[in-house]
Amino acid sequence: MKKKLLYCGLLVLLCYLNLAAQPAIILYNPPRADSVWGITGNTWFYNDTGQDTLDLAAIRQQQFVPIPVAYTGLIRPRYAVNTNWLRFSIDNKNPADTIRLYFNCNPHQFVSMFTGGKAMAEPVYPVMAEEKHFLLTIPPQAQDTFYVKIVERINYLSSITPRLQATDAAAHSFTQQTGDGAFLLTVMSMALGCLVFMALFALYQFILEKDKSFLFYVAYVLCALYVWLVIGNTRFNLQVGFLQQQHFHIPVSSGIAFFYTLFIVHILQLKTSHPVKWQVLKILLLLIILETAVEVYENFTGVFIFTSSFYYHYVLPLPNNLVNLFLLYVLITSKSPIKKYLLAGLTLLILFLFVFSNFVYFIPGLPPGISVFANFPPFWGLMGVTAEAFCFALALAYKSKLVKEERNKLQQQYTTELQQKLAEQKLTLDTQFEHLQLQQAKQLETAFEKKLAETEMAALRAQMNPHFIFNCLNSIKLYTLENDAETASDYLTKFSRLIRLVLENSKSEKVFLSREIETLRLYIELEMMRFKDKLTYEMTVASSVDEQYLEVPPLLLQPYIENAIWHGLMHKKEGGKVTIQFIQPAEHLLEVVITDNGIGREKAAALKSKESNRHKSFGINMTQERLQVINQLYDIETKVTIIDLYDVAQVPTGTRVIILIPV
Repeated sequence: MKKKLLYCGLLVLLCYLNLAAQPAIILYNPPRADSVWGITGNTWFYNDTGQDTLDLAAIRQQQFVPIPVAYTGLIRPRYAVNTNWLRFSIDNKNPADTIRLYFNCNPHQFVSMFTGGKAMAEPVYPVMAEEKHFLLTIPPQAQDTFYVKIVERINYLSSITPRLQATDAAAHSFTQQTGDGAFLLTVMSMALGCLVFMALFALYQFILEKDKSFLFYVAYVLCALYVWLVIGNTRFNLQVGFLQQQHFHIPVSSGIAFFYTLFIVHILQLKTSHPVKWQVLKILLLLIILETAVEVYENFTGVFIFTSSFYYHYVLPLPNNLVNLFLLYVLITSKSPIKKYLLAGLTLLILFLFVFSNFVYFIPGLPPGISVFANFPPFWGLMGVTAEAFCFALALAYKSKLVKEERNKLQQQYTTELQQKLAEQKLTLDTQFEHLQLQQAKQLETAFEKKLAETEMAALRAQMNPHFIFNCLNSIKLYTLENDAETASDYLTKFSRLIRLVLENSKSEKVFLSREIETLRLYIELEMMRFKDKLTYEMTVASSVDEQYLEVPPLLLQPYIENAIWHGLMHKKEGGKVTIQFIQPAEHLLEVVITDNGIGREKAAALKSKESNRHKSFGINMTQERLQVINQLYDIETKVTIIDLYDVAQVPTGTRVIILIPV
């Protein structure tokens, strides 16, 4: 118990000693106009471990301690939101003069100042100034206590070194920072201008070539451009409205890694050449999307999911780091001729964005003109992205060169193949031309033969007509000699009708079957008159036969009927009968069956009738010639089959002729 009391007493004594070591700043006279001095030894410190949850009234009740040594150098906060409070007092002993001083404590993310229980107005300082300078006014013989709230979010490295500046010193600081900031702004603007130019050029190339590599490059450069515009707007206090919307900064920032990964994947054709590597990259890109979703949620709600800065410093950047390392491996192992440009760009990005901006952050003792660049981490990131974008632009240009060479090679190959095809086509055309000439000659020969056949057909029709007319005139002569005027007149009427039909039909190569049947009826009736009614006939047409549609050569059937009458029935005393049947066994075939019950061909040949020989040699032979010409002319095959009919005792009972006519 005594040891615990002794330990508590030592702590109280230590606190008292610390309090004694942090006196108020006592000023008896206004300081020199160019005075600048640090007030670390006069400033109290309190770390709000409650993640920025206490207001000023609650802070006043907390136990402040001297600023720890760690906070006077570069520090990495332990928490996602790190809130530090400073407290110092200024005692103006001068009875007449008001003292005006400027307070600053290095650049920080969020700095606000309170006095008299109220927040002081935001400091007014030149646009290019990086640090906030608060104007402090202490009336004569008055003492004022000031509270400073410094909030760092996630992972912001900075030191806490409070100091006071007189008016001239502050003005000189403003001027110095403005000049250095203007120089920094100029250099960053030039880099951003390069990004704009490269984006527009790549966009134009995409419009021309429709290559997605250019499109991903444009998206990557535009994301980088937006991020650095937001950073520049914050750093230089440009007050550009849409750039102050920090909510859009997070997803666009993640879009840099996302799109340059897709750019490398597409330009190296990893989807087809290395599908396994592409699958790994897809998983890493998904992690980037999840990481971005977490950041967007925290940015919009203002609530950090994780309290420890370890997550935001090591875990949250892990997907981006893994993507870069894996892309580095992909490029090193790649055999693509473009990889040297991509490897150079990615190496520069890693060097500037992840090395310089994290480890080369605050180098003391540098001249202001150099320190404004070296000690501003976003500058290194911008240089890294610009260098990478430039190398990627070279990769695109080199790819265009390779594509052009490949096109030229393909063009030459295509030209060679085209020449070979032209030679083959010329040979084919020559062969076809020769074949065409032979075909044309054959067509001319066929046309000539057809014309000759038509001429022969016309000649045969011309022979058929006089032959038939001669027979009819003989019949009329017979009736005249017998003084049978009435029969001769009737015969002459039918003969005139028959002659008219024959003359009309002889003008055509084919006639309708109905007209041919009418002609045959008139002819048979005339022959019946000659035979004194000893001749009868029967003509039947099947119902399937369309007389008005089918066409047949004219006077093709008449010689066979005539032959049946004169050769089969003329030598039969009791006369006989001729039967004619028209059948259509198929759609394009007409079958005509002519049957007589005469003496038969053998007996007719034995009689050797002069009239019969004449009829046979002149009628049947001429009909056979007509059939040959018709078959040749119409490229058909008209068949004629003659069948001798016998009874049971093998006595001839007539003749049957079957004619098959294609229609």
